[in-house]
Amino acid sequence: MYLSRLSLSDFRNYKELELPLGRGLFLFHGDNAQGKTNLLEAVSMLATATSFHASSDREVVNWEALDHVARLDGTVQRQEDSIQLEVLIVDPTPPTFAAASGVNVSQRSIELPAHAPRKRYKVNGVPKRTIDLIGQMKVVLFAPSDLHLVDGGPEERRRFLDRALCQVQPRYSVALVKYRKIVTQRSALLKRIRENQEDPAMLNYLDEQLTQLANQIIYERRRMVDALNEQANQFQQAISGGREQLQIIYRPSFRVEPTWGLSEAPQHYREQLREARRKEILQGVCLRGPHRDDLEFLVNGVNMLSYGSRGQQRTAALASKLAELAFMHASTGDQPILLLDDVFSELDASRREYLLCQVAQYEQVMLTSTDLEGFPSDLVQRSHRYRVNKGELLSDE
Repeated sequence: MYLSRLSLSDFRNYKELELPLGRGLFLFHGDNAQGKTNLLEAVSMLATATSFHASSDREVVNWEALDHVARLDGTVQRQEDSIQLEVLIVDPTPPTFAAASGVNVSQRSIELPAHAPRKRYKVNGVPKRTIDLIGQMKVVLFAPSDLHLVDGGPEERRRFLDRALCQVQPRYSVALVKYRKIVTQRSALLKRIRENQEDPAMLNYLDEQLTQLANQIIYERRRMVDALNEQANQFQQAISGGREQLQIIYRPSFRVEPTWGLSEAPQHYREQLREARRKEILQGVCLRGPHRDDLEFLVNGVNMLSYGSRGQQRTAALASKLAELAFMHASTGDQPILLLDDVFSELDASRREYLLCQVAQYEQVMLTSTDLEGFPSDLVQRSHRYRVNKGELLSDE
C-alpha cells in the first residue's frame, strides 16, 4: 500500500500543494516550523479522519483561506485496487487578527445549518461517513511523543491501541465512538443524581449500553496486546543486544477473567458497576471502563514506568511501535504507510540505525528531519528528497 498522490488546499501553511508520490523512502527536510509535520498530519488525517497534532480540527484550516475550508485529497494504491480519498474541514469562525499583524483574513463567517458536520468525506468521489473513510488507507506514525509511550500518561497508551485498532477493525471504531458518548451521558447523569435531580435507577439502561460496548473494546484490546507480545520482545532483545526481555501487560479498569466468554463478560462488568455506583455518584464520574484502561511495560520483570531508565523506556516504546507495525501488517495483509516525524533526532546512534534497518524494507516511508546529517549516505541517495520552506516543497533530486 502506498500513497501515489497528495493534494492540499488551505491546509495549515500549504495554500496549494500537488505532490506526486510513489513507493520508497521520502525525506522531507528543512528548518523548524516550515511545514514538515503538517505534511505527515495531512496523510494521517486521510487515514484516520483525525489529527495527531491539533487539539481542534479548525486548527488545520489556513488562517487566510477565503472560504475557511481546508481540502485534503489523496490517491492510494492498494493490493486489490486504487482508491481516492478526500477530506474537507470547515472552520465557520476563523480567528481575528489586528490590522497591524499583517495577516490577511477574510472576516466573513460561514452560516452552517445547526448540527452540520465540520468535516466531510468522500471515497472515490462519493460522500461517505467517517467510519467509511477510516482504514481505507493505513498508516503507522512514529513521533517524538511516541517515545514517551512508556513514561507518559495512560491516555497516550490508550491512544496507541485505539489508533491501530480503528484502522484494522471498523467495528471497533464504531464501538469506541458510541462508548465515549455513553460515558459522557452517564457522567452527566451521575452528577444530576448526586444533586438529587434524578433517580439512580436511571443508570441501569446506560450501564447495560456501557458494558456491551466495553466488552467489544476490551476484547479487541486484549487480542492486540497478545499480538504485540508475539513481536515486541524480539525487537527489545535485538535493540538491547539480547540483554532485555519485554512484556506488555493490558490493565483494564474492569476486573477481567480469562475464563469469561464474550456473552457472559458484560454481566460481570455490570456487577462491578453496581459495586462502584455509590462512589461514582459521590464523585460524579465514571470510574470503571475502557476509558480508564492502561498498559504496563515490564523489562526483565521490572515496571518501566516506575523503575526504567530513560534508555530502557525508549527502547520499550520503540519495540512496541515496531510491534504495532507488524500487527497492522499481519491483520490486513497490507503494509501500512510509515510516517516518521523527526523521531531520529530523539534517538541515539544505535537505536536510529536499528529503526532505519527495520523501516527501509517497507513499501512507502515518509520521514521528516531538520537536516540529513546522521543518515547513511546510500539511504539518502536512493531516497526522494524535498526541502520544505514556508509551505513549499523543492525537490533535491
